[in-house]
Amino acid sequence: MNAPLISSQRHLDRELVARKAERFAVFIVHVADVNMRGKPYRLVIDGHHNLAAAKLAGVDPVWRAPASKWSRIEKSMSPPQFERFLINNLTDSDYYFVDTGEVVQDLLGVEPARTTTEDGK
Repeated sequence: MNAPLISSQRHLDRELVARKAERFAVFIVHVADVNMRGKPYRLVIDGHHNLAAAKLAGVDPVWRAPASKWSRIEKSMSPPQFERFLINNLTDSDYYFVDTGEVVQDLLGVEPARTTTEDGK
């Protein structure tokens, strides 16, 4: 999937990033290919500090798929439920484009829960 890289975690411990940039040779970042509100994205799941350290060190990170816990959560929900889960459960900010820091306007706002009655309406 050729999609923009986004995140909802802006907090970075600058000292940790600097230490990693000095000491690490490989910077692993876990991302997931997702669709939200009809658009594809690559979502940073884990490795925000590694991503920042790779940039500081001037090297490309090693992209990895999410851990198995992510797959278990995703499989426990329907695709629309999982999309709502992602939109409604942010880390410490709205989703933003990692390259620019700009907020992803299309992902602002809460997705209301969908409920149905016994007759399916």
